[in-house]
Amino acid sequence: MRAKDCTIPMALAFCVLLAGCSGSKSGTTTTTTTTTTTTTTTPQATLAPTTLTFASLTVGTTSASQSVTLTNGGTAALAVSSIAASGDFAETNTCGSSVAAGASCTIAVTFTPTVAGSRTGTLTVTDNATGSPQTVSLTGTGAAAATPSASLTPSTLTFGSQTLGTTSASQSVTPTNGGTAALAVSSI
Repeated sequence: MRAKDCTIPMALAFCVLLAGCSGSKSGTTTTTTTTTTTTTTTPQATLAPTTLTFASLTVGTTSASQSVTLTNGGTAALAVSSIAASGDFAETNTCGSSVAAGASCTIAVTFTPTVAGSRTGTLTVTDNATGSPQTVSLTGTGAAAATPSASLTPSTLTFGSQTLGTTSASQSVTPTNGGTAALAVSSI
């Protein structure tokens, strides 16, 4: 082998060791590429469902709870700074101050209307995820408290002349409850 034939392979070997040069011999090309991968870890908060509707409820009474699930679909812990319900709504939760990556917790929401009519509120979760705060729309209807309404028909009775000491024929009076609650009769 001649010295001239050995210089190209050694030059290629030297370039490969230095990573990044290319050379050729007999039409062969060698290329070295370096790739850098960056991984970021972030929390990702999701609430489901995003709306809750409560059935009509008498003013001053509390509904059964409905559940909302807070899920952290990210790759880092979700730091929860507050969970609150507004309006005629209240919440309790199992979330604590942090939800691990891939984990979830439950928020229970109740409705206690303070007045009759349509009532609205918002469940708000404030955390360290993008898009914070996350919200759920809350709606319900307050119904007027049930009350009885008594009436008598007829409202007057007229008795004809009657001999002293005798009993007249009876006349009827019909009591009616036109209200929305039972009528308690204490005496007649």
